[in-house]
Amino acid sequence: MIYEADDLLAELNGVAATPKEGEELAAASASAKIDPLVVRAPTKETATQKARARAEATVGDNRLKGYAVTVEGMFSTASADTPGRKVKRPYVLTCNLPSLEGALSVIKNKLLDKMLTLKYPGYVTYLTHEIVDVKPLSANEPPSDNVAYMTEEQLISYVKSHKVPVDLPTYAGDVKNLRAAVVDFILNPKDFTVREEKRVASVKEDRALEELNKVQ
Repeated sequence: MIYEADDLLAELNGVAATPKEGEELAAASASAKIDPLVVRAPTKETATQKARARAEATVGDNRLKGYAVTVEGMFSTASADTPGRKVKRPYVLTCNLPSLEGALSVIKNKLLDKMLTLKYPGYVTYLTHEIVDVKPLSANEPPSDNVAYMTEEQLISYVKSHKVPVDLPTYAGDVKNLRAAVVDFILNPKDFTVREEKRVASVKEDRALEELNKVQ
């Protein structure tokens, strides 16, 4: 059974809690549902809120609603050289979703196998999956307010406004690692700087190796 805060409060008050205890428990229940990665807007109306209001006010707009979500990962396929052996290969897919709620779960459970089978001949099974980009399908669709789905420009703005201790030049053009750093800071601020030093060192090492091994 799903409880709203008022329902929970009423039941608690009638069964086993004082009114004050009921209020505290109901508040705790409500706060537990808050996604820490969703940016809470300040009192002043933000650009995202304005965009959402414009989208809701649009009448008769038949353009696509929702978001184009790009997923990257690895999948396995049968080896062309050794019968019975499987090899790993990278994939990139873009899926259109009506909303971003549970986006990765929806893609994994309802779309990933079907789309990989169609796009990659010899596909056996997916091994990893990660959202790397999200774009609104129309100009009237507001950008996501969830850090896990923000664009590079949104993430940079968030870092600056919330004073997230990351070195932006290190992540220039690397939205995947920038997003990972920001999410890490929000969810696990304790000892973040220690982990961030290791992440930055890894990013720089990867770039150096890529530069040294460019195909001429």
